[in-house]
Amino acid sequence: MSVPLIYGQDILDRNPRLLDDFWTFDNDLFPLLMVGVPKWAPFRIMQDGLKARARIIDSLEAVYRRVDQYEKGEPVDLGADMSDVGMMLRERNKIYNRDGWTFPERAAADLGTFWGLNANAQPVLFWFLLYVYSTPGLLKRIRDEISPYVTLSDGAKPEIKSMDFPSLFRKCQLFKACIFETYRLVNEPTSIRYVTQPVSLNDGNIKHDLQEGTYISVPLALKNKNPSIYEDPDTFIPDRFLDTDPETGKATARYGKLKPWGLGAAMCKGRTFAEKEIISLGSAVVSLWDISPAEGEWKLPAMIPGTGVKRPVSDIRVVISRRSPLKS
Repeated sequence: MSVPLIYGQDILDRNPRLLDDFWTFDNDLFPLLMVGVPKWAPFRIMQDGLKARARIIDSLEAVYRRVDQYEKGEPVDLGADMSDVGMMLRERNKIYNRDGWTFPERAAADLGTFWGLNANAQPVLFWFLLYVYSTPGLLKRIRDEISPYVTLSDGAKPEIKSMDFPSLFRKCQLFKACIFETYRLVNEPTSIRYVTQPVSLNDGNIKHDLQEGTYISVPLALKNKNPSIYEDPDTFIPDRFLDTDPETGKATARYGKLKPWGLGAAMCKGRTFAEKEIISLGSAVVSLWDISPAEGEWKLPAMIPGTGVKRPVSDIRVVISRRSPLKS
């Protein structure tokens, strides 16, 4: 979603397997590297993942070379169109030039940005839409809430004429609450802390001695299914995070005890961007498209751990059709 906005369309057109390589890197390679499997390990999943990562870095290096040529008014390699590359990338390139970074260094440094922009928002949006369309009555409530801020054209196939993004972000509290509930069910944030001095922690009858120079890993998602915190924790409840003022009746979406972005100074820096991205794209999808199960009733796939968001264990087949004017 964010790739063409930041890197331009050319990178996708010129590298048709880029997104497949990204998911190979994210789903297969990264978990192995995280647990310390050496890169020389003779596992196909490791070697395929390393090749996918190398192709991603090569693609990013090529983009930076072309952006640099474009900004300097030089002929661009392969005649690529760099006019739609985002301002963020252009400004980063200026800083890299100022500080003397090579193009391979720029690409390697940008891998983290490229990964962060894509790894979590897309799967969260998938689960969010699945919950919205499969929960009885919720789709209509969401459409009614966002309709004042999404203007559709007339005709057999309505298109979006305009979107009032500030109002979507501020006023659509049910939409936000559904995003928070999706976070609760599918996000897997983990906070990692370095122990700078020995410390002892009492946990009931158990005492934990943490030694200097070690790390603490805190999987924050463990409490998301705790029934003492969340009633009926395995069920998607749209209004769970809506806090209604008893005097005014105004409902506001609040995180409460939910920690989908980590903790403290290391909290995800892109959390606001990611949330707005999901609201924007989710609003566009529910405004334009009807989605129903290909056969029978909705059956949501089971989940397995991912690198930040849970993944479905299997595909889900649906029928997608343009929303008719009569339903607008």
